[in-house]
Amino acid sequence: MTTVVLRRGGLGDTLLMLPVLRALRAEQPGSALHLAGVREFADVLAAFGAADRALSSEDLALWSPDAARARLRGCARLVADDPAVVAAAPAGARVQVFDVQVRGEEPFGLQLARRLGLLPRWPDDAWLVPPSPRAAGGMVVLAPGSGGRAKCWPRECWQQLGAALAAGGRSLAVVVGPAEEERDDPRRWPWPAGTTFLAGLSPVALARAVQGAGRFVGNDSGPTHLAAMLGVPTIAIFGATDPRVWAPVGEHVRVVGGSGCAIEGIAVGEVAPAVLGDSR
Repeated sequence: MTTVVLRRGGLGDTLLMLPVLRALRAEQPGSALHLAGVREFADVLAAFGAADRALSSEDLALWSPDAARARLRGCARLVADDPAVVAAAPAGARVQVFDVQVRGEEPFGLQLARRLGLLPRWPDDAWLVPPSPRAAGGMVVLAPGSGGRAKCWPRECWQQLGAALAAGGRSLAVVVGPAEEERDDPRRWPWPAGTTFLAGLSPVALARAVQGAGRFVGNDSGPTHLAAMLGVPTIAIFGATDPRVWAPVGEHVRVVGGSGCAIEGIAVGEVAPAVLGDSR
C-alpha cells in the first residue's frame, strides 16, 4: 500500500508537513510513504527518512485526471492540499483534502496533523533529528534572508551581530539563498574576516552543511525551520508573523521578538547573548 502526500509551496511549507508524515508513518507502518511538492524541498524530508520517496507535484499532472490516475496507480491513500486530487484518485483510494489556512494559535504543523485526524508525538515528530547539546565555541550559521521582506531583520543588525560574534571568538558562515541573491546578496556585505558562505546549495546540501553547527540564527524562514528540525540550537528572529504558529519548536529554540513586533526595533543586544550563551 502506498500513501501519497501532496503539499505545494516553499521550503518552510514543505518542512512543516513533517508532523503529518511522522504520524502517517506511525499509523501505517507497513505503507510506502511518498511526498510530492517542489522536488528539491521534498528531497530534504526523504533524505532524512521522513518519506520513502520525493516526487514533483508537477509530475502528478493533476490537470489531467486520466494521466494522474495512471501515475497514481497503486496509491491507496491521498492526502493533499489540492482538491483536484479527488477527480484524479484511483478507484478505491482514500482521499483527504486539507486547507492551509491558520486556525488558532497552535504550531502550524500540529494544526495540519490534527486537521487530518492524526495524533503526532509532540514536539518529537516536528524534528528530523532529536536536539543534542553542542560544544561551546562551534560555528555559528547566520541566515539573514527570508521569502518575505517584512520578515527580514535589517542588514545593519546582521552586520553588527556578525562583528559581536567574531569578537567573541565565533567562526561564522552565512546562508545565501536565491531570494538574497536577487535582492541584496550578503556576500557583498562587510563581514568579519574569515566568514564563509553557504551559497548555491541544494536544500539537502544545506541541511548537511548546517547539521553540525554550534548555533543557527535566522529570520522566520525555511532554513531556520530546517536548522531547528536538525536539532541545531536555533535563535529565531520574529516580527511580522506569530511565533506561536510559525516558530520552530523545542527547548533548543529561542525566539527573539514576537507577533506585531517591529523587527527593525529588535536590538543586537537581544540576539547576541542568546548565541553566545551556554550550549544546550
